[in-house]
Amino acid sequence: MLTPTEFRSAIYLDFEGEGKKRDGTVPMPHMAGTLRPNATGGGGKYSCVFFKQCWKPASDGIPSSECLSFRDYFEILLSELKEKNCHLVYWTMHESMILETYLEPELYVRLAPYLVNLHPLAKTYASRRRSFGHQASAKGRSLEDFLGALYKKRNPYPPFPLGPAEACRRVDVATRKNMNWKHFSDKQKGYVKDLIAYNLGDCRSTWLIAKRIGNYYGSRKRL
Repeated sequence: MLTPTEFRSAIYLDFEGEGKKRDGTVPMPHMAGTLRPNATGGGGKYSCVFFKQCWKPASDGIPSSECLSFRDYFEILLSELKEKNCHLVYWTMHESMILETYLEPELYVRLAPYLVNLHPLAKTYASRRRSFGHQASAKGRSLEDFLGALYKKRNPYPPFPLGPAEACRRVDVATRKNMNWKHFSDKQKGYVKDLIAYNLGDCRSTWLIAKRIGNYYGSRKRL
């Protein structure tokens, strides 16, 4: 269990991609977003990276974004984690599975000590606090469900009817036709912007849940 200070100093990661195929394989994600919470307050610094070289036009049009190979990005991120002695927090084992699958074993081994899967901690916390009601289980609940249960007065993030997988496919089509961001149509630019807004919402949700969990267990230890 991380302390409240460690949760605040952590980096929050979320991938976006096409999801699991019918044969059970999971493709490499198209992008990742990271949130670095402020030392005080509820905000933070968000940035994103596109892993497909053909998405370079999108990175040219989106502030705080870049286009890097999967390995290069996580090599750089690992250096930051080591320098700041902080953790990389994500919502479920999906992220660690992606990392283990698509990073070289030696790089994954070096990264693994910094990884924190928040989902088991969130389920334990929600069960203990009866966050979903006295008779309801935390099992099978989504990130949005947890955020709504732990922050009942907070407005939910806007829905994304298109979905991240379809948005990624449509951006793929846009990048094959356009080598420059200014040549994207407004609709194509919207796919990219909506995908990033959705990713940012997931990163922020993970951070808010982590903050609530960290503060709860941190206060109990002081009793």
